[in-house]
Amino acid sequence: MLDVPRHVGLRAAAVLGLALAGGAPSWPAAAVSVDEAAEAQRGEELDEGEEDDEEDEEDLRQRLTEREDQRRPAAPWSALVAGRPLTVSGEYELELAWVRRFHLEDVDEDERDPPDRLILEHGLEVEGFYSFGEPLSLFVQLRVAMEDDLVHGRFDEVSASYVERGEMWLHSEDVLGTGVDFEVGRLAFEDERRWWWDGELDGVRLAYETERVDVALALARELAPERGDRDGIDPEHEDVLRVLGEASWDWLPNQTLELFLLHQDDRSGGERPGALVHEEDEDESDARLTWLGARLMGVYPLRTRGLLGYWADVAWVGGEEEVLELEAVSRRRSVVEGASRRDVSGWAIDAGAAWILALPYEPRLFAGYAFGSGDSSRDAGRRDHAFRQSGLQANEAGFGGVERFPHYGVLLDPELSNLEVWTVGVGATVLRSSSVDLVYHHYRLARPSASLPDARFEAELTGRDRDVGHAVDLVLALEEWERVEFELIGSLFRAGRAFGARRGAWSAGGFFAVRVAF
Repeated sequence: MLDVPRHVGLRAAAVLGLALAGGAPSWPAAAVSVDEAAEAQRGEELDEGEEDDEEDEEDLRQRLTEREDQRRPAAPWSALVAGRPLTVSGEYELELAWVRRFHLEDVDEDERDPPDRLILEHGLEVEGFYSFGEPLSLFVQLRVAMEDDLVHGRFDEVSASYVERGEMWLHSEDVLGTGVDFEVGRLAFEDERRWWWDGELDGVRLAYETERVDVALALARELAPERGDRDGIDPEHEDVLRVLGEASWDWLPNQTLELFLLHQDDRSGGERPGALVHEEDEDESDARLTWLGARLMGVYPLRTRGLLGYWADVAWVGGEEEVLELEAVSRRRSVVEGASRRDVSGWAIDAGAAWILALPYEPRLFAGYAFGSGDSSRDAGRRDHAFRQSGLQANEAGFGGVERFPHYGVLLDPELSNLEVWTVGVGATVLRSSSVDLVYHHYRLARPSASLPDARFEAELTGRDRDVGHAVDLVLALEEWERVEFELIGSLFRAGRAFGARRGAWSAGGFFAVRVAF
């Protein structure tokens, strides 16, 4: 059967009625009034049909473009183009980050950077959405940004202005009536806890969704630099082919099982021994790795005692990796001294629970434990048992408040590799739609090591002790207004025995952000 939209059918009926009446005799006055009433009713139904179409367009836009960590007005600006709405929205963001870091590595006095770092970053993000209905939708997102070190004298001082490309895609729903959705372009990838991926990649994706089951499979490879001030693609993403898969099953109300697959094949090829490498082109690892994982998440109502939520992630990574040995010859250049190959096999878990009490201000108690396997030696020719995350993760699950923040610690913000993290905290709702959280973390290495992978700041460890240290975060998020939100974070880190003589050294950070949506 041909599926004709209701408003099209009404128009056809009206035209057909007029054509039939054209050769008919004149009608009595009473009949004319009845006909006028019928026409008025058709007009009302036509208006209702057009309103339904507008609502469907808005539902489609929200479903395809709205992101949990982006604030947008309920009624963005729009204009009709070729009879369909073009919707334009965006956000202005200002961030100020201050870090006072006591030196946690051995550096000559004359080469040390100032202990304080204050970075100002602000950006304007603009996006446009246009749809021809479910068969085809178009979305484009661009960001103009500026970042600057306000405390000068650092060798890695930041001062840049650039244009950054965000999501840019074509989307088609229910392709050929199969129930499969298709996307191509620069796509957004984010899982619920941002533990697997959170970002944009150039690629194609197929997705299938039912009431209880969702499945998605994507193929991605970066085609151009993300930022306009970069000459090439980021070395960590250049010539990397990725296959990303995700499936979820709501096996009970408010209970979900998710499965994850990621395969990365880095085909960039390493530099030869003796080659000089600029810091912006450094790529210490070329790997062919596969990640497999599962997640259980859910919420249990406790009647008068509130709600109990839980999560449990488990993951395994395996494959082979080539690692370059780099030796710095200046502050911005290194020389390749050699390369080694090793097999990789590591695992990780991340589990916890949050209890929201049925009391004024909705107080929250939460606790979590995360472990990423490690390896005491990474010598050439040996199997490396250290887990490593995908490089796409953000680790920003949050703990039930209105704003996400790094759940392994705001100041240290480490990768879950050769590391275990114990977390406890409390939180509450303040005002109408704001929240405050106080979080404590204790860090320990899985195996003694001389370094901490992918932390916010570099740290040289003794390689003899596992105690990395402790951290405390205080997070206040204010979201009382439709278009404006504020975020204020204070963070402390105290070095543990793994830092040797620098044990007990404190580092501190303060982070402020304001976002205005339009």
